[in-house]
Amino acid sequence: MVGFTRWKRIEPHARSMDLTPGLSAGIADPLWLLLRQWQLGELTGDDGGTPVAVDVASSWSRFTRFRPEGSGSPGQGGSGEGMPLGEGDGPLERMVEREAVLTGAPQGVPWAAAVQAGRAFRRRLQEHGVGAVADRLMAAAPQTIFSAAVPDGAVSGPHEARFTALLAGKVLDGARVLELLDGPGLPVEAIGADYPAQVEAAVLLWRTDLAEEWGAPASSSWVSDRLEYAFSIGAPPLPPDDFAALPAEGAGEEIVLRAAEYDGTGVAWHSLDLDRDPGAVLGAAADGDGPHAGDSFGAGPTGRQVRSMLAAPLSYPGMPAQRYWEFEDATVSLGNASAGPTDLARLLAIDFAVVYSPDWFLVPVELPVGCVARVDWVIVRDSFGVATVVGTAGHQAGDGAGRMFQPDIIGGAGVADVPLLVVLPSALGAANSEPLEDVALQRDEAANLAWAIESRILGPAGRGVDRPWLRSEFALEAATTAEAYDLVWRLATPVAQPWTPLVAVNGGDGTQPMLRRARLLETETGDVRSAQGVLMGGVHDICDEEITRSGINVRLLDQLARGCDGSSYIWRGRTKQAWKGEASSGLRFDAATPRPTP
Repeated sequence: MVGFTRWKRIEPHARSMDLTPGLSAGIADPLWLLLRQWQLGELTGDDGGTPVAVDVASSWSRFTRFRPEGSGSPGQGGSGEGMPLGEGDGPLERMVEREAVLTGAPQGVPWAAAVQAGRAFRRRLQEHGVGAVADRLMAAAPQTIFSAAVPDGAVSGPHEARFTALLAGKVLDGARVLELLDGPGLPVEAIGADYPAQVEAAVLLWRTDLAEEWGAPASSSWVSDRLEYAFSIGAPPLPPDDFAALPAEGAGEEIVLRAAEYDGTGVAWHSLDLDRDPGAVLGAAADGDGPHAGDSFGAGPTGRQVRSMLAAPLSYPGMPAQRYWEFEDATVSLGNASAGPTDLARLLAIDFAVVYSPDWFLVPVELPVGCVARVDWVIVRDSFGVATVVGTAGHQAGDGAGRMFQPDIIGGAGVADVPLLVVLPSALGAANSEPLEDVALQRDEAANLAWAIESRILGPAGRGVDRPWLRSEFALEAATTAEAYDLVWRLATPVAQPWTPLVAVNGGDGTQPMLRRARLLETETGDVRSAQGVLMGGVHDICDEEITRSGINVRLLDQLARGCDGSSYIWRGRTKQAWKGEASSGLRFDAATPRPTP
């Protein structure tokens, strides 16, 4: 009895530890390649069908609720209903990060926003044919004239000088007009007796413009003690699965995704976790039958579709040829791949590229932007007319296969896996301005402190003002006493102006170590100084674990992005990222130091 063995694939193999001989597959005679293909059966067909069509059923549920969970917000800690979330709100980053600029700004109204709001008010009046009201208002209420007054102790720069020279006393201050409207109202002599209806209509439109451009959500997502954002978004339950193979415990429940540590650099699917805690409800389940803006996917918040598409072989730059005995393209150089015996990840990537990459096919599935989706089932039809069910949502939930791009599950101990895909309405790369504020938080082990170093802060004009510091600012001052002593006693050694100390303390519960923003005494003048910027001005305590040995960098930026409909959105937000390591101030208290040489 003679047995026959049929080789299904040819794989490179070399006895040495070097990958180059096997991957490069050097040859000398091209005719030999054809002979080897014939000998190994690569020119012989078999009964394996080729995928020609793929039927995909998918379900989706749009996000309809948003809940900020910042410091002091009603949703802090992941409880409470959320606010409605619609397509007109723009990118999700804008909803999360947007800060008040004109109304409720913690640092006061920036001059740039006040002047722009004043000009917008004048334009609205002119559109309604009452432009003269703006001039009469400046004459009847002088407090509405832009004055460019620098607050006491504020740091100013060249932008403040230009605003003072060009605009002080010449234009309308929109912030002062808003205060007047919220208080006693506009003077009667400014409005006139003939145009009250036109002025009222112009004011209503102007207020709407201010809320859209410079307003902010009623609650903030910024967690001040962790210097990051926290929020949740919710969607109504997904439609039932055809195969009814999903666990019943998750059926019909609101879908809540929570981001507890978003750093402000862009929301992605891995920024969110599926919150299965029974108390994590936003009220999105009640929006299941609510109206939604119509598009190609329908007008409801939930939907389902079955699409039949062509399957295309998956390809990528540098992909090897599908047959082993075949010349590679000039852009492919497998012989240059290198990996050591312990470089397992690279070896697996090379093995997949050489052996298994031709076995994958690509089928695009269109889904609405801003939804959570589920692939219910996939059926592949080959060139012989055979239909094969290759995957269902229940199959993925049962064995955990295909969890790539799925959020992790938090809360709800023992909850079964739910195969979900998250399609976020993200900005996908917003254009950032120059930092309005730039603060580095670094540890100083020698001084047993951490420092908040403000290299740039927000000035009165609404632009960044640099606060440079030199190493010479840490040098000891010359002694002023006339006695010829060898040592001079000092209460504290000097530290540069932009440096603010963070002192270790116990948290409110006595268990969580915190870093508290402190003040530093100027021994020469007796003044007490502290941080002056917006970023550190709203911080009292910071969790000790947030400032690692590498340090962190927090910035305040203006950002511009386009929405799905092409509209432009501008907002002011914060970012947090790793920094350059530890800092050294040389700070010492109660020190007897040598007298500096004059």
